[in-house]
Amino acid sequence: MSDALKQSKNLIYFTILYNLVEGIIALTVGIGENSTALLSFGLDSFIEIFASSVALLGISNTKKLNAETAEKYIAYSFLFLIFFILAKSSYDLLNSKLNEITYIGVIIGVVSIFVEGPLAYKKFKLGRKLNNDLIIAEAKETLFCLNLSVLVIIGVGVNYLFDIWYFDPVAALFMIPWLYKEFKEHK
Repeated sequence: MSDALKQSKNLIYFTILYNLVEGIIALTVGIGENSTALLSFGLDSFIEIFASSVALLGISNTKKLNAETAEKYIAYSFLFLIFFILAKSSYDLLNSKLNEITYIGVIIGVVSIFVEGPLAYKKFKLGRKLNNDLIIAEAKETLFCLNLSVLVIIGVGVNYLFDIWYFDPVAALFMIPWLYKEFKEHK
């Protein structure tokens, strides 16, 4: 196994561990604060774990899963998140379902930017070096998580600073075009 492939696998293992912690925290806080943006972000952390696991299977020596099938699994996980966001945001907006004001979501988003940014860059670089589309696709999922972090910061931050409760579900709705683009790209 080449050093670049070994390094890619190690970065993917780190991605799984980091997203497990991030996902548990985001879902716990999201449920407690009724934050659609944080719940969606937490679910995306588990989608990233799924994508990373699929990528590991796809690049393993045993080739238990081919790259095309792996990308389709990842694509449909994005579709699942789109439906969740539509349902939860619609429910919250139609029922004026107020969420609690919290700064923890902002902290989660900021930490994610500092972790996911360099991580995505390194995986992209290794994926290109290895000419491996699956590693590149997995790096794109990491980069996508970074974009969601910005939306979480905006949605939760505006609610925290200005007490505008509906900004949280609206910020989650802004995740949908990115999710749909990723779904179409990997379908």
